[in-house]
Amino acid sequence: MDIHRTFERIIPDPAVKTYLLVLGVIFSAGFLAGIVAPIPIRQDLSEAFRTLAEQYLDLSGGTLFLFILVNNVFASLLLLVSGLMLGVLPVLSVGFNGFVLGIFYRLTSGVEGYGRAALGVIPHGIFEIPALLVAASYGVWLGMAVLRRIRRKETAPLGALLNHALARYFVVVFPLLVVAAAVETSVILWAL
Repeated sequence: MDIHRTFERIIPDPAVKTYLLVLGVIFSAGFLAGIVAPIPIRQDLSEAFRTLAEQYLDLSGGTLFLFILVNNVFASLLLLVSGLMLGVLPVLSVGFNGFVLGIFYRLTSGVEGYGRAALGVIPHGIFEIPALLVAASYGVWLGMAVLRRIRRKETAPLGALLNHALARYFVVVFPLLVVAAAVETSVILWAL
């Protein structure tokens, strides 16, 4: 199996590949910043994690799966479409998500060790983070198209570009989010 050809079919747009790489670096920088974040910030987000986790405690497997999937689909679609505002929100969101995951990793590693913390992050890293990065990349792509349009360098209708981005979303991002929700549901139910 040729990985390069597979990647070409999944993300055929050259500019989106560049944005994917840049956003991957931003996510990684956010993750590292989360790991070294000051204690008061980690404590505040720890409280937010607990509040969020309480929503999951009473949900059955199927309901939990749908809850996670709907939240992720809504957030990623919002991320993609918000790119129309010059791509700023997708960039900020990717950095913030990396930061939060870094804090989660740091908090978990302090309690359960680095190996167990890595196991808690891996389900996100395999499916959910790539989905986030692809959705955000298409959001930035749309934002750059708006900017080119403002400068009168883009002739393609924004509606056609948005339709293309949404088509790629449902081919690439949505399937990743379905798998991510299934994995995350299994991990949560196993941990409880």
